[in-house]
Amino acid sequence: MHIGGLRTALMNKLFAVQNSGVFVLRIEDTDQSRCVKEAFDDILNSLQWAGISADEGPLSNGKRGPYIQSERRAMYIAVARSLVGSGLAYPCFCSHDRLELLRNEQRRRGETPRYDNRCRSLPHATALNRMNSGEPHTIRFKVPNKRTTVSDVVFGEVTFETQDTEGDFIILKSDGMPVYHLANVVDDHFMEITHVIRGVEWLSSTPKHLLLYQALQWPIPKFAHLPLLLSSSGGKLSKRDPEFAQVGQVRNLIATGFLPSAVLTWLSSVGFGANSASQGTAASSDKQAGHHWSPTLQFSDLVSQFSLTRIRRQNVTISPDLLRICNRVHFDLMAEQAMTELSNPKNSEDYKTPELVSRVRDYLESNLPGSHFTCRHDVDADRTLAEKLLVLKGRITCFSDLISAESGLRFLWLKPEPGVCASKILTLIESSSIRLDDVVLLLNECVGTLSLPPSDDLTKHVKSICHRLRISQHIAMRILRLGLTEHEVGPPVVEIFRLLSPHEAIGRLRATIDEIDRITKTPLCDEFDS
Repeated sequence: MHIGGLRTALMNKLFAVQNSGVFVLRIEDTDQSRCVKEAFDDILNSLQWAGISADEGPLSNGKRGPYIQSERRAMYIAVARSLVGSGLAYPCFCSHDRLELLRNEQRRRGETPRYDNRCRSLPHATALNRMNSGEPHTIRFKVPNKRTTVSDVVFGEVTFETQDTEGDFIILKSDGMPVYHLANVVDDHFMEITHVIRGVEWLSSTPKHLLLYQALQWPIPKFAHLPLLLSSSGGKLSKRDPEFAQVGQVRNLIATGFLPSAVLTWLSSVGFGANSASQGTAASSDKQAGHHWSPTLQFSDLVSQFSLTRIRRQNVTISPDLLRICNRVHFDLMAEQAMTELSNPKNSEDYKTPELVSRVRDYLESNLPGSHFTCRHDVDADRTLAEKLLVLKGRITCFSDLISAESGLRFLWLKPEPGVCASKILTLIESSSIRLDDVVLLLNECVGTLSLPPSDDLTKHVKSICHRLRISQHIAMRILRLGLTEHEVGPPVVEIFRLLSPHEAIGRLRATIDEIDRITKTPLCDEFDS
């Protein structure tokens, strides 16, 4: 699902909630050659992930169904034939080859390709006989020779020369499937749609919809067309734009580990509401309108602030950097909220895992097989994970930071192999002047320090141990980091101690000591254990 589609869904949902209306999700699959089940699933999964639930749609049993256009085919055919019967549409028997020759000749003359309305002049009875006999045909709508003015909530009154644009347009294809324009109007009418909120790319098609509404004598809904989303370079956010891979598709946002609430807040900064966040500021306001945008906005805030009349006409530029700011803010807020919930959990029957904990666990399960934080699903396991997420406040932009090599945080989720830790430490000993006994004393001293009541000055304790054992602090830190994470390079050792619980840090160091003992065949832990 394109991020623009998610923005459109968000605005429809906000408007429906704000006005106690019904948000209808309809799957438009009339172009069967382009429809794939994966795209259908992608739309549903994206909306479900974002928490934008439809009041009626393919997954519900509302009174306005079916909600997949290919299942409404008979309705479109009936409406198209009724227009033919009333003389407002006609069957067209022009072959594909003739239409292609017509377009090529018009291009050669420097004209805009359009249908020449040839079959419009066929006698009505003759056309009906040919149509009813099964001769291949499409059905075209008779476009009146007049201007059509669209009254749009966002763009105001926009006038189009409809007949001069493309001539009589097709409403029903030769395979009996409707084109978008007919299906859209028929569905909006029978689904009792009062407001159509969609992208500005459909504004030029709206005159066709108005003409169909008028011909069918149906009430016309209100239209609100949303401005285009542009990349930071000023171009259309298309697959050719480098930023598209980052933020252009919802599935990419999910894979990177952005939070739905942060994405919705970010989308609210571009194109609606009185703010200038899309221009690069992280917080902005419109005192006259009394509305304020900030990265901390939640869905309820968006409902209260949203207004169709404040949507801008100008195309809007998205900022991936602003999305990262929003996500970091939401991560920090949700980490605090998770710890608050877990500090006083409800009884086991009513207990629900905090959202951030659940999402992080799901992300680790999908992207880091073997993580020891994905095995248990209970209050204690949730609390342990929440404690780590709280410590990471201010450091995490998106979930991918939790497991990336650059962040150096994989040790939090994957326990190191004690044998690997011990082997690397022994290799380090061989290349330095430090004695094996001193290394074991260093590890044991750190275990003893971690066994004491928590102290804010771990750095002082580690320095004191190094001084007492006459070990280079640089070498000592490399040894401790190896014992805790299996890697020589990573966060400062004192920070690793803080990120790991004392119990977990002690367990890792003890396991490393035991492996050194096993490898060297020397009972080096007996004195400490006694």
